[in-house]
Parts: sequence; structure tokens; C-alpha cells
Amino acid sequence: MATMVHTENVDRRTFDDDDVELALVLACELLEMTRESIIRLIIREWLHGYGFLPIQELDEGSETERSA
Repeated sequence: MATMVHTENVDRRTFDDDDVELALVLACELLEMTRESIIRLIIREWLHGYGFLPIQELDEGSETERSA
């Protein structure tokens, strides 16, 4: 069942904690990513870590084999 989220009254600034803001700024600089991209990455990793996203498995015969 999908949940509707109403964002009309939501401020674009998601975080108010100074330590979180600093961590986001540093991550953006280090990884050369935008704030939006970093937040998407963090959320994706969290959802994956807690089992909300499926694990993506590589094919046995894929071209990426032994390329690490």
C-alpha cells in the first residue's frame, strides 16, 4: 500500500542539526557530489541495509567478473 506524503508545508531545509549539516557539507566536498545526491545515497544505503531494497546480484558470467 502506497503512502501519500504532502510536501506543501515542508521546508526545503531537511536538517536543523549543525553536526549533520557539517557532515553533509564535508561528504559533498569529499565525494564531489551535490547535497541532493549525497542525501539520496545515504537514504538508499540505509534502505538497503535495513532490507527495504532488494540486493542486486551480479551474473556469474558478467563482464565485471575479476575486474575489481
